[in-house]
Order: sequence, then structure tokens, then C-alpha cells
Amino acid sequence: MTDILVITATLGARDSLKRTVSSVAEHGGQRVKHIITCPRKEINNLKTVFSHLEIVAEPENKKGIYPALNSAIKRFATKYKYVTYINDDDYWLPGFKKLITTMDENEQLDAVYAKTLFVNESNNMIGEQTSSPRYKPFKVLLKKKIVLFTQQATLIKSELFYKIGGFDESYKLIADSKFWVEAIDLNATFSYVNCLAAAYTIQQDQLSSDKATQNKEYIKLFQEKPFNKIDHYKIMSECTLFRLINILNYLKR
Repeated sequence: MTDILVITATLGARDSLKRTVSSVAEHGGQRVKHIITCPRKEINNLKTVFSHLEIVAEPENKKGIYPALNSAIKRFATKYKYVTYINDDDYWLPGFKKLITTMDENEQLDAVYAKTLFVNESNNMIGEQTSSPRYKPFKVLLKKKIVLFTQQATLIKSELFYKIGGFDESYKLIADSKFWVEAIDLNATFSYVNCLAAAYTIQQDQLSSDKATQNKEYIKLFQEKPFNKIDHYKIMSECTLFRLINILNYLKR
């Protein structure tokens, strides 16, 4: 039964994409439908490399990863119970199977999340993500730019994506963080799986390293309604608790 939709947005057939595709096939198996979305001019080249995958064009009138993801997910996700996306330089680890199992065994869940391993361009380990099973204070932690969820290591019910309406395309880098805030405010039920489920490649020239743009977007996000009534004491107390939960991870650094 194929009931998991995985979307990868890419600008072309970069070498790392082969590792991404291979990892999804290995750890998702027959349950996964993996679709690549890209600029129209790259479709034929990608079909040559990944003839077994469906390759679709990203919107021509909108640029950026979030319009590409929204377009592909809205087009295909109604056919699948679960959905997620993974970037073209990241890859799943064996732990991702635990996310699938957790969703299968707990029908009431809307989403599951785990931790991500950070690697460099040579695939050498840099460290691992800090996270917490306490997901409801996420928007409080986000005020200090503490991110619980990385998209490589999450799996959600497709109906949650449609309920929220997808990613806010006015954001270039942090629309996924806003998505999680909206999901929690809708009382979506999450579960934390304490494992490394995916690897995230840190590259010097990648878009998410654009700190200036990211900082501007955080300022914009924090002006939105969900963040209006978060006081300083709440921020400090939640951050302290988060660091205590992750103390062993900090000691490894």
C-alpha cells in the first residue's frame, strides 16, 4: 500500500539528490510515492536520471521553495494519508521508519517528529539537533529561535496540511516554522520520537544560511497574532526547561 507522499523541490540534478532519493526508497519502501518538483527546463534531464520517479514542474509565476511545495502537495496529497518533504541535499536515516510506525500505531496523531543529524558537505557529522517532547510551547521557544521541528524528520497527516492551507508563501525561509505554530494553535496532536530520523547538510552557500533574510522574517513572524501575549518570564522558563531536557546533547559539543 502506497500511502506516504514525499516531495523534493530542486533546481536541477545535483549529485546529492541521488542520495536523497536512495534514502527515501530505502527507508520508505513501497509505501512511499516520491515526487520531484523543479523548473520546467530541468524536467527532461531529471527524468533521465530518475526515470522511476514522477517529475513535475514548479509554478512558473512564483519563485521559491514554498510555492513549489504547496503546488505539488496540493496537487497530489489527497491520494495519500501522510505527507512530508525533504530537501535535495538531505537524506533519511533508518530512524525514519519509527516515525511511520508511530503514526500507524496511533491513529489520533496529526504529526510525528524526531531529531536531525547535522553533517557537512563531506558528510562528516557536525552534531545533532536539540529537541523536546514538549511541543506545545513551540512558539514560546521560537522567540529565542529554538526550532523543535526540522522538515526532514517530520511526518504529518495530509488532512492537517489542507486544514492549515499549506505554507505561507510570503516567507522565503521560515514558512515551515509558521506552519508548525499554526498546527499547534489548531490543537493538532503531535508525538516526539526520540531518535535521529534524517540528516541535514549544512552548506556555506545554501539559502537557509542567509541570516539577514531569516532575521527579518522572524521579526515579521513575531508581529503576527499568535505571538502577541508571550511574556518574558514564559520565554525564560521554557528556554531553561528546554536546555535541561537537552543537557546531555549540549555536553557532547
